[in-house]
Order: sequence, then structure tokens, then C-alpha cells
Amino acid sequence: MTEPSQSRHTCQLQALVLLSACAAMVGAAQAQEPVAQPSNVQIYGLVDAYIGSMRRSDQTGRTSVLNSNGMTTAYWGVRGTEDLGGGLKAQFALESFFQTDTGTPGRNATDPFFSRNAWVGVTGGFGQLAAGRQTNPLFVASGAFNPFGGSLQFSPVMLHTWQVTYNRAVLGDSVWNNTIQYVSPTVSGFKANVIYGFGEVPGDSGTHNLNITVNYAGGPVAAVLSVQEAETGVGFDATVKRQTAFLAGASYDFGSVKAFGQWQRARTPARRMEADTLQLGMSVPVGSGQIMASAATTERDITATAITRRTSWAVGYNHAVSKRTDLYAVYLRDKLTGFGASGSVGMGIRHRF
Repeated sequence: MTEPSQSRHTCQLQALVLLSACAAMVGAAQAQEPVAQPSNVQIYGLVDAYIGSMRRSDQTGRTSVLNSNGMTTAYWGVRGTEDLGGGLKAQFALESFFQTDTGTPGRNATDPFFSRNAWVGVTGGFGQLAAGRQTNPLFVASGAFNPFGGSLQFSPVMLHTWQVTYNRAVLGDSVWNNTIQYVSPTVSGFKANVIYGFGEVPGDSGTHNLNITVNYAGGPVAAVLSVQEAETGVGFDATVKRQTAFLAGASYDFGSVKAFGQWQRARTPARRMEADTLQLGMSVPVGSGQIMASAATTERDITATAITRRTSWAVGYNHAVSKRTDLYAVYLRDKLTGFGASGSVGMGIRHRF
């Protein structure tokens, strides 16, 4: 692995390159002839709620709930574009999570108002360049390559990777602050993301978050490679100075069934900890919906302390009532080393607007 000083120097250089590219694109936009075009602004979002009986393997009791965000974390947003001429467009997105069951803004009390995204940028033939608070591509990749998508209540791999109550493997938020991100155009099925987050630590300009992700989609095949180094965000403190994470995922659509798989590794050197996660899943079209099944296992190795394993599996059905509304029912089974297996069940509704 690259030494910390070399890594920080490289990341600073990458950030300067991205900033220079941003300045160049803005300059190009200003050089265009004025275009008398109004902005295109949209309001959109998603509402999700479910009822269930929930219990993790390490919980002492069961909880009956009416909760938010069974299949997707609820949010609303405003986005817009303006034609700058010469093939360039200005873009922005302001998006806020909320909790359907209580009407509370954010996913929790620490979330900012625009917790899901808050960025502005330019797009054109070169791709897209944006600055602000932006979604981590590793989070997107982990949700795209399992049949339950980004569900943080019922998707085994998402619970293992991102949910605090499941002792998540990857530290940092699913959304990064103070970032600049470049997204390439799609070429022969390939598309790349590079996102750099400034730590904004006084006296330490090297503190950063960095992710590089490459996606491929062609016919029935899709694949992703995502690697990141994070030093700031949720879960980082004086004892956790840095974490690296790697994800490889793939899917294949056979028509009668779509298969998913992904493997992740997260390393936290300061705690001498390594977590490996493997997920396999499938979705089967049935009527106006699909049957979903997925299993994930995470082995956590803490040097000179212990090795723990968490294994979870889920099966569910998602039924499309219309293009915007669907109903779902899921059963989730969870087993953690040292505890007995426990099951959770939920039924919910999701609506997009």
C-alpha cells in the first residue's frame, strides 16, 4: 500500500487536476454566445413506509414497528438545468432525506437539511463535473448489484456494509461533504467516476476522501469495480485515521432470472481490522413484480482479538401496482457469532413522484 505521505500528495494532485478542469469548463461556458433559454426545474421524490416485526440476531427482544424506508430511503428534491450553449449545460440538485413515519427531516438528528445531495456543476460532451455534497459511488455500487437495491432494512449486503446497528464494514457516510466529482461519458459500455472530498482540517490539508469507480453495462452483463480511501466522516475518530475499501460486483440477466454477486473488503489499519463480505442473489420476474432472494456473509478479523461472522439472508416479493407505486413483502434472517438466529418480516408500500 502507498505510504500515507505519498497517498496524500497524490490525492492533492488529483484534486488540483479536477479543480483545474472545472475552471476550464466554466471558462468555456462563459466564452459561449448568450442563450436565451429558461431554466428547467423539477420537483421529485420517493415515499416509503412499512409495518413489520424486527429483530437482529444480537437483539434481546422483538420490536413491532411502523417505519420508513423499507426498500428505499425516502427523500424529496429539486433539480434543474440551464442550456449554456455550445453543448454545455449548468446543473444542480438539492435533495433531502425524511422519515415517512414521523415526518422528521433527515435519516437521523445529525443529518443536514439537504442530506441526500447538494451540488452544482456543468455537463457536456466531456462528461459531468460537479461540486458540493454528493452520494458516494461505493454506496451506489453496493445497491446496484443486489436484488434488494439500496434497502437499509432488508438487503443483507447493505445491512452488513452500511447499517450502524449491524456493525457495518464500511465507515463514512453514504454521502460525502466538500466533494468535487467527475463522471465520464459512456464509451463502449464503460463509465468512470472520480470523487474527491476535502477534509477541511486546519493544519492538515492532506485529510481527504477519495473514490474511483468504473462501471460497465452491455447487453445482459453489468459489472463494477470501486475502490476508496476515506479519512473523514461518520465513524472516524482519533482511533480510526483511515480506511480503505474495495468492491467488485457483477450481474447477468438470463431473461427468466437475473443473477447478482459482489465481494467487498474493508481494511482499517489503526484498529488492525479487516472485513470481507460476499453476497449472492437473484430476482425472478413473476406477473407484475419479481421474487427477490439474497444472502450475504461478512467475516471480521480483528488481529490478536477474535474472528466474527455475520450471515444474513432474505427473500421477498415486490409487486408493481403502477409505474410509480409498488407493494413489497420481505422475510430477513440474521445470525451473528455468539448469538442465536433471528428473523424479521415486513410489508410496505413505495411511491415515486
